[in-house]
Amino acid sequence: MELIYWWMPLVWLLAVAAVVAVVVLVARTGRRRKANAEPLWVAHSERLTALPGYRRALSRYRRLIIATIAALGVLLLAGTALGSRVVSTTVFQPELRNRDIVLCLDVSGSMTEYDAALVGVFEKLVQRFDGERIALVLFNASATTYFPLTSDYDYVAAQLDHLVEDLTSPESDYEYWNGTDLGNGSSLIGDGLGSCVMRFDQVGEERSRSIVLATDNYVAGEPILTLKEAGAYATAQDVTVYGINPGDVSSKDYLDDLAAEMDEVVTSTGGDYYALADPGAVGGIVQQITAEQTKTLKGAKQLVQVDEPFVFVLAAFGGLAALMLLAWRLRR
Repeated sequence: MELIYWWMPLVWLLAVAAVVAVVVLVARTGRRRKANAEPLWVAHSERLTALPGYRRALSRYRRLIIATIAALGVLLLAGTALGSRVVSTTVFQPELRNRDIVLCLDVSGSMTEYDAALVGVFEKLVQRFDGERIALVLFNASATTYFPLTSDYDYVAAQLDHLVEDLTSPESDYEYWNGTDLGNGSSLIGDGLGSCVMRFDQVGEERSRSIVLATDNYVAGEPILTLKEAGAYATAQDVTVYGINPGDVSSKDYLDDLAAEMDEVVTSTGGDYYALADPGAVGGIVQQITAEQTKTLKGAKQLVQVDEPFVFVLAAFGGLAALMLLAWRLRR
């Protein structure tokens, strides 16, 4: 344990010194007044002070005075420690895994009714991982990084919650759209996937890199890359792509060709393809990603300081309670 505010004891000592000075000054003033007052003479007072009862009372009074001073000392010392903020310091080095995962979400108009559900799938995925770095990229005509690769899972969860609120709230300002409408058309799937591949850092290191691509593969513009070209680019960069398609339902059989193309592309990268309604999507993606060879890495060391006030709070309350009890006994 250590004192964060090391100067606080000096402040307490000055305060105690001031109180003692005032007490001494008052006591001296009282003695002067008593000295100036007319004395009252009592004959044979030594007989009174020699009585056993008087001696016991005097001894008890002295013990009470000593105990009161001790209680006051405990209270002052505990207050000094609390004011100085006693903490324990430890060094924590988190364990990380050499897996990176980019969540890649199509936010075009045809995906509006599905995006909140897809973010819910992403949240379930995140809850199943531990130590992997995760990023989220939103794309339409262009791609923007919603949050970069990070292993701060509290931050990831907060950002995903914020995105769901932005997607579903009647008072939404559609903040998530910012930066996603800068291309030629909309829903440029190949460009979106290619942009997600480019979000991986630490190029050259041996790491597992995966993309979870959520889209209906419905293109409405002129992309720079086709989906097949983007898939080939992902394979060249040793990135595995997993696809989740909300448009793969019987009521949208006109999208069957697009679903088949998406299935072909993601499986060609070594990944797998799922319909949004598939209950095995989350478990299947997690199982395949975690099955890849990995090793545990050491993250940056973090200094953790924890307040340790409990003992001193108990001492302060104990000293205060004892002081009040002793003051009551002294008055008697």
